Amino acid sequence: MDEYHDGLEKEEARDRLREKLSRLFLKHGMEEWTPAPRRPDGSYFHFFGATPEAWIGRLWPRGRAWKNELSTATLEDNFCNRWSGGLNFLDHLHSASEVSIDPTGNVYPCCITTKAPVGNLLERKLEEILDSLAGNPIYEAISMGHPERMGIAHRWTVEKFLERSRAVLPSGRVYRNLCLGCDAFHEEVLMSKQLVEIGRR
Repeated sequence: MDEYHDGLEKEEARDRLREKLSRLFLKHGMEEWTPAPRRPDGSYFHFFGATPEAWIGRLWPRGRAWKNELSTATLEDNFCNRWSGGLNFLDHLHSASEVSIDPTGNVYPCCITTKAPVGNLLERKLEEILDSLAGNPIYEAISMGHPERMGIAHRWTVEKFLERSRAVLPSGRVYRNLCLGCDAFHEEVLMSKQLVEIGRR
């Protein structure tokens, strides 16, 4: 919820969307997140957005940030190892576990989204999707905040992952971030060889 997203440049637009989503979430039994003590079995929602102090500069290498070469993130900026980035996404029985769900019901372990979803809510319940991934070394690595380890079981060493986390931008600038390695692994291993059938068992 910030001015950097198309259609949300004005505060009035952000307020309208917040009110609309809040009504939807409350209707389905969710509660708005507050710093106060919360029920361990509760479902909560919370809005946040980019500000000059947070999320700007070290942007995720996606969308306009990628196209316009705006991201200053490096290999040290491990988006996987933070809130909204995949950390603990499999631990749905505990606080601070979160996933990203797109309008079609596809579920992703992080807000930036992996190249392939881990399941779809039109086919299975969220808890079933997450429980089916427990023990899978790819998703355990993401949940632990160590994406560079996701391919070890598929002969993608940490060194290879880091090598594939590098790109040369059209301007000639070399850009390195772990998200690039994650994308490459998904495209070359998970998606091309169809080693996982998403959402179906």
